[in-house]
Amino acid sequence: EQANSVYNIAEGAASSIGTMLQRMKELATQSASDSVDSSGRARINQEFTQLQAEIDRTVNTVKFQGHNLLDGAFGDVAAVTKNATGVVSVSNNGAALGTYTLSNTLGVASLTNGALTQTMAVAAGSQTLNFSAFGVSVTTGSGALITTGNENVKATLSLTAGSGTFLVGASGSYNTGVDTATDSLKIDGAALSLGTTSLTVNASAVDTLANADTALAAIDVAIGKVNAALGVIGAGQSRITNAINNVKTTIQNYSSAESTIRDVDMATEMVTYQKNQILSQAGTAMLAQANQSGQGILKLFQ
Repeated sequence: EQANSVYNIAEGAASSIGTMLQRMKELATQSASDSVDSSGRARINQEFTQLQAEIDRTVNTVKFQGHNLLDGAFGDVAAVTKNATGVVSVSNNGAALGTYTLSNTLGVASLTNGALTQTMAVAAGSQTLNFSAFGVSVTTGSGALITTGNENVKATLSLTAGSGTFLVGASGSYNTGVDTATDSLKIDGAALSLGTTSLTVNASAVDTLANADTALAAIDVAIGKVNAALGVIGAGQSRITNAINNVKTTIQNYSSAESTIRDVDMATEMVTYQKNQILSQAGTAMLAQANQSGQGILKLFQ
């Protein structure tokens, strides 16, 4: 049901982006008409630009438990390309996609992306380095990449569109990232990348007639991508709903099986209780009659 909530939030945001694209198409249609002069196109372009910015703001802020849902990087573990031994795994905790450089000098690890760098003191042996400024966690092996005495070794971490998993069972097959014959269902983060760059409308404008014509074609492609994402979300919701029903049925059947073994058979126990009640009452009556016989004999002596 948590997974269903994730899908519901993503669906609402994707639908909102689709609505904004429809409005952008309306604006581009107006600007592509000769009934609008250059001043009118400039004013139309202002709203068009604001809608572009709002799409990116929506993508960057729609999250569930800290995970961005519509930037193509949904899920803890992102696909990582590394060119140095020692990096066991890299977890994406809300990091932006792109290339990161991991280096070590005199026992201090550094992670760099563009102009931003974060440093951390490290020890020998395996460890997990949480670069919170980026939202990246790097796990290293024992005696490998980032250890004192192995300075100036670098690794390139390329965070590309990843995937998320929902654990929906407890049969013991917890191979996350694979959604066949396991307890995990997988969602492809790349299918839910709805920023203006992914939608190819980041460079669109409607300030001229020619630009408006170009923007119309780009917006049609973007609307198609949003519809495809909504299809992925809808298919996921359908699968999750069936998984929920299956889990509920399994729980009910397990409870019934346990009840058969563990719980009291009320019919049998009530019959036994009534039998014991009758025997107890009969014993009491017999004792009373025995006492009455003794009283009769005492009266003869009187």
